Amino acid sequence: MMRKVLILTNKDDITVDFIVRELKKREISYYRLNTEDIPSSISIIFDINNESYRLFDKVKNIEIDLLEFDAVYYRRPGISNLNHINELNSTELYYLKSELTFILEGIYKILRNKYWLNNVYSIREAENKIYQLEIAKNIGFTIPNAIISNDEKAVNFMREVHNNDLIIKPIKSGNMEYKNVKKAIFTTKIREEQFDDIDRITSFPIFMESNIHKKLDLRCTVVGNDVFAAEIHSQISEDSKIDWRKGKKILNHKEHNLPENIKKMCIELTQKLNLNYSAIDMVLDENNNYIFLEINPNGQWAWIENRLQFPISKRIVDLLMEGEVKCLQD
Repeated sequence: MMRKVLILTNKDDITVDFIVRELKKREISYYRLNTEDIPSSISIIFDINNESYRLFDKVKNIEIDLLEFDAVYYRRPGISNLNHINELNSTELYYLKSELTFILEGIYKILRNKYWLNNVYSIREAENKIYQLEIAKNIGFTIPNAIISNDEKAVNFMREVHNNDLIIKPIKSGNMEYKNVKKAIFTTKIREEQFDDIDRITSFPIFMESNIHKKLDLRCTVVGNDVFAAEIHSQISEDSKIDWRKGKKILNHKEHNLPENIKKMCIELTQKLNLNYSAIDMVLDENNNYIFLEINPNGQWAWIENRLQFPISKRIVDLLMEGEVKCLQD
């Protein structure tokens, strides 16, 4: 019997459009839940005693039984800004948004025995770069020389070993929001004079890595047992050399033929982190060494499919239809 798919995301998520298109093409039943529509245009009807968990979509005038879904595609759920409720003060707004957050958590738990791509709690665990690097190194990946420290001696030792050629990056994600404006903190080369501010160094732990001199960046998209590797030619411009996402120019992308052992490690890492999908960032250095940087358990992939015609959306839908069901763990 064909599965029914629930998509958890937000209105602005263009990537999900690729999945919706593939689901429609195959005539697979699905519902896209833009979670920021709760509660303004989507009502919650949870009757716990009778084990009935339903939503009512006021716009489409349809009722959705959450227990009827077999597979969940977790992308980018959002929380309502609650603008439809008048005269909320900041304390009330904080409280109600917290309540909405736990309503979503309840939905995840209700759906815990469905097939997930990806398991929301596995995503959260896998986002920690300390944990990622530990697992990746144990699997066999080459990783950069890295420390997380606010100890002056440790920082100075890294400086000496790498002749001040170091980069700084966020431990989790560089994505943040300030006064409703989305911002990003990119990987950045540390300037020599920044090391002179000892108070700043010792006041908070920083994540430092050796600066890898690279030929190109690699984005390896893992879907089940498939790996789609894309070269990103980041070294053509100064602003994209350290972090290709900062580049102002459109960078050339090409399909890359990964060595079989690297491909197997990508799949193994994804599975070790209890993920069915991942986006792995690596670099090919000047000596043709493959060096693991990080794994994004819920990374973007639509632009890669668009540019290189990789069948990523098809493989994701294949997994949603055929993947082995595992219980959701917290």
